Amino acid sequence: MSIPLDRLYHFIEDIAKEINDNIIIYRFYPHGEKNRDNLQELNGPILWKERALSIPVYCHDQEPLDYELYQNITKNYKLRNILKSLSMELSMYSDRNLMHQPTIYNKTCLLHSEKRSTNLTTYQTNECVDVYYWSHALMALDWFRFAEHTTQKKQVDKLFLIYNRAWCGTREYRLKFLDLLVELGLENYCQTSVNPVEPDLGIHYKIHKFKNPRWCPISSLENFFPISTAQSHYSADFDLNDYESTDIEVVLETLFDDSRLHLTEKSLRPIACGQPFIIAGTYGSLEYLRSYGFKTFGNIWDESYDTIENSEERLFAITNLMKTISQWTPKEKITKLINAQEISDYNRRHFFNKEFVNQIMAELKTNLTSGLNQIINEFDVKPFVERWEKLLTYKEINSCLESESDLRNPTLSQVTAVLQIAKRLQTNRTN
Repeated sequence: MSIPLDRLYHFIEDIAKEINDNIIIYRFYPHGEKNRDNLQELNGPILWKERALSIPVYCHDQEPLDYELYQNITKNYKLRNILKSLSMELSMYSDRNLMHQPTIYNKTCLLHSEKRSTNLTTYQTNECVDVYYWSHALMALDWFRFAEHTTQKKQVDKLFLIYNRAWCGTREYRLKFLDLLVELGLENYCQTSVNPVEPDLGIHYKIHKFKNPRWCPISSLENFFPISTAQSHYSADFDLNDYESTDIEVVLETLFDDSRLHLTEKSLRPIACGQPFIIAGTYGSLEYLRSYGFKTFGNIWDESYDTIENSEERLFAITNLMKTISQWTPKEKITKLINAQEISDYNRRHFFNKEFVNQIMAELKTNLTSGLNQIINEFDVKPFVERWEKLLTYKEINSCLESESDLRNPTLSQVTAVLQIAKRLQTNRTN
C-alpha cells in the first residue's frame, strides 16, 4: 500500500530510544508486504557492527502473525556456506524466523497487534519478547481523521453496507457469507460486490482450492452482486456517499475462521463515520471493542453471535441476524435505528476523543517499555562471545571476514570491535 506508515514507526522508534539508544526498528516495506526480504531497517541499511550491538524491534503489527510462513527461510550468507563445508552446527550463525541475525542480546522484540494467539506462544518460546498494542487504532485515527468533520445527509438506498474485496487466505469465509445472503434473499438489501477472480491470486473462486471447504459457495455469486472495482488501499479510506446511502455496516474482518483476536481499521471505519455496525470477526470481537470504551448494540439487536466460537455457526448467526433486521416493521426500524444512532454518535465522539488516543498511546508505551526492559535485564552476552570465539578459530572463517567488503555483513575488524565491547559489558554485569 502507498500509506505513509513510516511516521508511525519513527514514533515507535522515539519511544524505544527513551529506554535504550541502541534500537533498530524493522518494518515491512512497501507496507502490507509479507515477504521477509521486505522486512527492512526503518532508517536504511545499517552496518553489521551497529546491528550486532542493538536491540532489534521487529514490527509485525499490520497483518496477523504467521510463524510457519517464515519457518524455513534462510538467507545465503557466506558464513553459512562455510559452516556447512566445515560440517559445523548451522545454528551458530542462522536466521531465526523473522529475525535477521543474532545480536549480543539473546532475545528480540516482536511488536504485534493480536491476542489469544498460538503464534505468540511459538515466538515466545523462540527467544522473542512480544509487545502488543492495537496498531490499527493508531493507523485508523490518522487515516479517518477527516471523518470527524463530515456531516451526513442520509438518503438511504440499502439497509446494509458491506465492503468485500479480497477473499484469499483467512478471508475465504467472505464467499460463503455472500452465498448465505443469496440463500436468505438478502442480496437486494445489501450494498456490496464480489471479486470472482481473487485480486492477489488471479484465480476464479470456482477453481480455487479452499483451505476450508465449508467456505466454498454454492451460488454463482457474480449473478447476484456487481463486480468489485475496489483497490487494496480502500480500507484506509472512507466514502461518505456509502454511509449516507446505507443504515448499518457489516464489517468483514481479516480474521474470522480463527481463534485469534485481531481487529483492523475495518472495524473502526464505521465508528469514525458514525455508523451502526455488525462485526464478522473472530469470537469476542465486540467485547474487544468494548474493552477500549466503545459501545455495541446488544440492547437493540441480538449480539450473541460474538460469543460463538464455531466459525460456521457464527456466520449463520450473523446472516440470520441480518434477515431479522430486514424484517423489522417500518415503525420498529425507525425506533431501533434512532437508538442505534445514539450509540454510534457516542462511539464517534469516543474515537476522536483524546482519552481514546491517550489510552492507545499509553498501551504502546507501557508494553514497549516493559518488553525492552525485559530484554535488557535478561540479556547475557556470554553465548554471543563464545559463539564468535569458536568461529574465529577457523582459518576459513577468518579469511571470509577479512575479504568481506560489504560492511552490512560482518568483517574481521567489526567482529573484533564488537567482541571487545561485549566482553566489557559481560565484565560490568558480573561485577
